[in-house]
Amino acid sequence: MFHSRGRYGSHSVLVSAILLVTLLMVSGCATKISVNMLQPAQYHEASLTKAVAVLPFNGPGGPEFAAEIEGVLAGIGIDDKPYFTLVDRASVDKVVSEMKFSHSGLVDPKTAVKLGKMIGAQGIYTGVVTQNRHDDSSYAERRSVCRRYEMRRDEKGRTYQGPCVDWRYYHVRCTKRVANFAVSPKLVDVATGRVIYSRNLSAVTNSSGCEDTNPVQSETVLLEQAKASVKNQFRRDIAPYYITREIRLIDSTDGIESKEAKDLLKRGMDYADKGRMDSACELWGQARNLAPASYALLYNLGVCAESRGDLDAALNLYRQSDKILGKPDDDITLALSRVGEAIKNRGKIKEALGGK
Repeated sequence: MFHSRGRYGSHSVLVSAILLVTLLMVSGCATKISVNMLQPAQYHEASLTKAVAVLPFNGPGGPEFAAEIEGVLAGIGIDDKPYFTLVDRASVDKVVSEMKFSHSGLVDPKTAVKLGKMIGAQGIYTGVVTQNRHDDSSYAERRSVCRRYEMRRDEKGRTYQGPCVDWRYYHVRCTKRVANFAVSPKLVDVATGRVIYSRNLSAVTNSSGCEDTNPVQSETVLLEQAKASVKNQFRRDIAPYYITREIRLIDSTDGIESKEAKDLLKRGMDYADKGRMDSACELWGQARNLAPASYALLYNLGVCAESRGDLDAALNLYRQSDKILGKPDDDITLALSRVGEAIKNRGKIKEALGGK
């Protein structure tokens, strides 16, 4: 999802945050640029509930993981601004204590609504940790060591070590450790009492090691890795998030008769290869005036428009490039699909960011 500066008013600063040309790479003869693109949350309604509180989760390690979820919410920022407003943890604990809410009652939507109204939250996150454990299983691996080598002599009578003729085989003890973490978070809308987000999130990590090699990873590390995976899933569910996509440029000279235009195309590719998309786009714009029938120039200018957040212009340029080429091209097809998706997501992103 891209925004242009004029289109979104108070969110004009998002241009650089939503789409950054972060890396230029060369793959064979094709220059690629990597861009960060803002995507809408997987659960759009949850992303619109900005003032939230997190109640202690049930289950093994539930209260501790609720604090980690609170950290995830507090750490989400877009355009250098916090995305969520969290009710202070001390305020939540104070009300819970004063009202003598039972621990099990905290996951009940009615209780959550009552508490949410008391602390001034729009939404209340509750949940249950259903798995927070590791299991070890033992196995053995076969090893071998040479007990005796054949001794040989070279043409000068010197002795040297030949192949092994007597092997000793033995087994060593090994351990496979599997960590499982699963949680079922939910978001209750305080105004309606409706559950607007509910998911079963889980992750499994494992490690193997033997007594004579690297030891098996500790259960603490494995569980932390599993939790990190779950938190990443949760993060994408409830707020806009970035993905990185590679966009390949086209250096074909088909449809370009002018030597000057060919030179401008090549110089533009050289600039793009060095991370200078601003100069590259300027050169391609000049080349297009000399070679309006070049599908490569139109396509590359479409990439320029896409990179500055002008999705409508990008789509138009990609369509012109596709029409001039007159046959399917993977890069153009991918560009049309990518921009079409971004245009479709534009409304959700705008709403999530509070655009008018």
